[in-house]
Amino acid sequence: MKFSALREKRDLWSVLKESPKPKVLYGMGDGADKILNICNERGIEISGVFASDGFAKGKIFRGFEVITYSEMCKRLGDFTVLLSFATSRPEVLGNIYRIAGQKTLYCPDVPVFGGGLFDSEFFCENYNKFEKVYNLLSDETSKKAYYNVIAGKLTGDISFLTGCETSVSEAYENIIQPGERFGYADIGAYNGDTIREFLSYSGGSDRIYAFEPDARNYRKLCEYADSEKLSNAKLFNYAAWNKDETLAFYSRSGRNSAGTTSHKNAKAAEINAVRAENFIDGRVDFINIDAEGSDFEAIDGLKNTLLKYRPTVSCAVYHRNEDMFRLPLELYEIYGGKCSLYLRHFPYLPAWDTNIYIKNAE
Repeated sequence: MKFSALREKRDLWSVLKESPKPKVLYGMGDGADKILNICNERGIEISGVFASDGFAKGKIFRGFEVITYSEMCKRLGDFTVLLSFATSRPEVLGNIYRIAGQKTLYCPDVPVFGGGLFDSEFFCENYNKFEKVYNLLSDETSKKAYYNVIAGKLTGDISFLTGCETSVSEAYENIIQPGERFGYADIGAYNGDTIREFLSYSGGSDRIYAFEPDARNYRKLCEYADSEKLSNAKLFNYAAWNKDETLAFYSRSGRNSAGTTSHKNAKAAEINAVRAENFIDGRVDFINIDAEGSDFEAIDGLKNTLLKYRPTVSCAVYHRNEDMFRLPLELYEIYGGKCSLYLRHFPYLPAWDTNIYIKNAE
C-alpha cells in the first residue's frame, strides 16, 4: 500500500457530478444541510430525502417531503444514497450496511467545524504534510487506518472506514496502558462518559482533572462524579483554550456543543475559556482531548504540562479538515520527536471517533 496512491483517487464530488443516477439524502439535520448546500454549489441535483421509518412521517426538509427508504425505492427505483448523519449505534450502522448492499451508498465527508472540503484539491495541496504524518506513524495498524480514513474522506466509500476499525479496548491495552496511579485530564469531558471509560481500564486514578464548558453537560458531569464518589476529581466549567478570555459558546447540551462555530438552532452564551494547564496542579499521565474544533488551541494551552510530564495523549482528529495533519505534527513537535505516534479509528460513520495518540519514548 503506497501512500502516494491516494493522489490518484477521484473525490466523491467529482463522481457525483458526472453520475446520471438520481441522488437522495438519507437523514436530516446539520449534516444534511451541509451536504445539500455543497451539492447546490456544485450543480449536483438532489432528487429526494428519506429517513428511518420512525422519523419520516409528515416531515419536510429544505422543501423535500421526507419519505421512507421503501417509499423512495418505489418512487425512484435505482438511486444513489448520500448518508447525511453521523452514528456509531450498531443497529443504525447495520441498517446502513443493509442499504449499502442494495444501492450505491456514499458517506460524504463534511467538516464538523470550519469551512472547505476534504476533496482532491485540499489533499493535494497538503500532500506533503499528510505524507509526513503517515511516515511518522509507529505501527502498521496506524498506517492502514490513516490511509483508509483519508481514502474514505476523499471517496465517500464506507468500506475504507469499516476496513480499518479497531476497538477502544485495543487502544487502551496496546497504547495507553493505564495504571491505577495514573493522573488523568479530560478535555471536553461531556457527562463523564470518558472518565468512566478511563477508570474501567485503569482500575482507578490518583487524580482527575475534567473540563466541560456546556452548563448542562457540566451538571451531569458533577452528578456522575458525586454518584461515583470521585473525591479526587477536580471539575471545571471552562473551555480549554490557549489563553484566558470569554468566548461565545453554542450549547446543544450534547457532544457537539462548541465555542468555535455556531450551530443551527443553538443559542449562544458567554463562557470562560482558560489555559487548562493553569488548573492542573499535579502529575498527569494521560490526557484525552476532544474539544469540538478547539483541539489545537487546547493543545497549545497544555504545552507546559505536556513538556513537564510528557503524558500519553489521545486527541480527536476529525473536527476540522486540517486536523489529520495539523494536530499530530503539533504534538510531535512539542515532544521533540522523542515519542511514538499512533492513529486509531473506532466504528463510526462518517470518520468520527478517529484519534491520534502520542506516547513518550524517553
